[in-house]
Amino acid sequence: MLFRTAVRAAPSRTMTQLQQTTSKVRIHRLPRPQATLQRTLKRLPLGDTPTAQRRSSVFPASSRGVWARVNPLWDHWPIQISKEELAELGVDIDKGEQISVEDVLKRWDPTDVLDDAEGGLKVLSSKHRLKQEPTLLGVAEPVLNTSLPQLDVGDAQDLNAPTEAGTSAARDALVDILSGRKVLSSELGAEEDVEYGPWSTRYTGHQFGQWAGQLGDGRAISLLETTSELGGRQEIQVKGAGRTPFSRQADGLAVLRSSVREYLGAEAIAALGIPSTRSLAILTSPVEVAREMGYEPSSLVARVAPSFIRIGHFEAMNPGEAGRNSHTLFLGGRWQQEEKDENDPLGGQGNLEGLRDLTAWVKDDVMKFEGGVKDWFLEVVKRNAETTALWQVYGFMHGVLNTDNISILGLTIDYGPYAFMDQFNPGHICNHSDPTGLYSYKNQPNRVAFALDSLGSALLPLLGYEKLKGKVPAEGWAEGASTDDVRKWEEAGLEAINSWGEDYTRTVELTEREAWGRRFALRTYQDSDDRDVVQDFLSLLRAHGVDFHASLRELSNFHPSRVDDDAYRRSFAQRWVANTTIDLKSDSVMRAEEGITAWLRVYAARATSAAEKAAWEKDAPDGEWEEIRTVAMRAVNPRFVLRQWLLEETIKTVDEALKAKDVTGARKVLARVLDLATHPFESYGEDGECAANPSDEGVERMRLCGLGPQNFLGFQCSCSS
Repeated sequence: MLFRTAVRAAPSRTMTQLQQTTSKVRIHRLPRPQATLQRTLKRLPLGDTPTAQRRSSVFPASSRGVWARVNPLWDHWPIQISKEELAELGVDIDKGEQISVEDVLKRWDPTDVLDDAEGGLKVLSSKHRLKQEPTLLGVAEPVLNTSLPQLDVGDAQDLNAPTEAGTSAARDALVDILSGRKVLSSELGAEEDVEYGPWSTRYTGHQFGQWAGQLGDGRAISLLETTSELGGRQEIQVKGAGRTPFSRQADGLAVLRSSVREYLGAEAIAALGIPSTRSLAILTSPVEVAREMGYEPSSLVARVAPSFIRIGHFEAMNPGEAGRNSHTLFLGGRWQQEEKDENDPLGGQGNLEGLRDLTAWVKDDVMKFEGGVKDWFLEVVKRNAETTALWQVYGFMHGVLNTDNISILGLTIDYGPYAFMDQFNPGHICNHSDPTGLYSYKNQPNRVAFALDSLGSALLPLLGYEKLKGKVPAEGWAEGASTDDVRKWEEAGLEAINSWGEDYTRTVELTEREAWGRRFALRTYQDSDDRDVVQDFLSLLRAHGVDFHASLRELSNFHPSRVDDDAYRRSFAQRWVANTTIDLKSDSVMRAEEGITAWLRVYAARATSAAEKAAWEKDAPDGEWEEIRTVAMRAVNPRFVLRQWLLEETIKTVDEALKAKDVTGARKVLARVLDLATHPFESYGEDGECAANPSDEGVERMRLCGLGPQNFLGFQCSCSS
């Protein structure tokens, strides 16, 4: 199973040794894997003019390409230029002189070589790029420890260090590259098929259940890939870095509130043991962007994952009936005319060679999967099923489970209007742009299944070829194929994976069962557990407006052997209701106490059954099995939860600090919440230690672990950011 507890513990000797022996280098010296995306997958046809990277373009569905060269452009779009800047370019608008958009954008062309050390990527920039004024707000230490142990960030994590440029070379290098002040690139050479540099990718997909045509990385730009013995393969990508050919009508930027949500959300999910993309850093700049809430500060998140390939990438290569004869044209954009090929078995609506390229690269190079296409597809199903199950068990709601937001690696990706459950409600909708509840909590497993079905449909030709030929498709496998050949492959492909849905459902159920067993501290399983323990408990929460997370954390303190002690049982029920509800009326409090008391009797009987007790006593030679059980429950039931009220408060506090030019204050606020989010199972004063030894920091952390104001219960966010 992929489920991992995230208890703070000393690293193993192997990990410690690896961390000690890993040679740290600055970001532009990180080693690249031998098989990079750009060397392995085809490039999209894109012009060399400065506007080509910025103007929305719809590429032919038959294109074999996956990626396009795009340098970060962390600035307004449409481009804004002052009279003074025009004068610097030799243009006098008072005399009626004009300048082209191409010439304005050329200022951003990274043509000046600043660093060309042997064995690494070139560091390029321009005078205009160097005018950017990025501010580093945070760096996530867990990502450095586990994903990028070789990356030297200097004093970027020191909250009291001066933030002016020039005071820390390694930190400056990190900020320069992540912000786009400087660009990494390589020239063509003996070992380079293409010039290596920043890129964005094309994908299509279904949004809210409907075919949406070409989408792509509208504001995400990948900077480089790297690899290490401890961290494995990792791709560094910046989100909110400006226009790309896939931006459609958007400006490609992100605002501070959305970046804070992603920066903290990804690390909170990872700390719970749920597979996720990771957050390396968060930055902001003086640029303000217009959104529905007015002008807001721009920001970007640098995120890390082995790959950011989604199901939508595969749909782009074989969209099937959904994409037949449909075209997407963006206002002010460019549509590349499809060149009809009478011998094309997909009729211009996809590329079978590109489908094979993408599948082989993800399967062989990214995932290192040694089986065939069918077994690999089932592995993708399994990974996504396990992740989805853990979302359900931990009350996480993604909010926008479009097929372009589903990772091929089974990672939680794209943190938009997400939320953690407050009062338990299976029908809760966290995204106010989803009025029908398509992506509500209870619908998440079905929507992920829909996405996986879309992936299976895209892969059918490959799956069928493998089944009929008895081998994995190789380069040139579809040359000369007819429409009839593709139809036969698709029919065989359907037969090859006809039971994947059953596999998915079974994996979701088993993963949920194991994870719930951990949260309820049950080491054995009985058929009645799903009903008597899990479902009855959740029904109790819903009936009385009880908080989902706090209820399980409080349950960690319960000693089932004492359930027949009236005073203990009554005292526990009172504390449980008091700490898991907000402003209940007295009669509601009484009913909630009666409800939990009745359930505790059933739960205690199950927890003290002979087999269950024996399973814990084998680890408790002194008979203190309940103490060990409590520790285990606390290790999987978080004390701290990244709630909506806390996110909104954090965003507001950081914004106000930045407006007051208090960068250090903003950094400290983010660092505190990040530390809580990445260590969610600590006690944070719940055992009374703050009362015995109070401190301002301890009291504040206790407050941040609270349920928050009642008006934030069920708070909904927007997709807009």
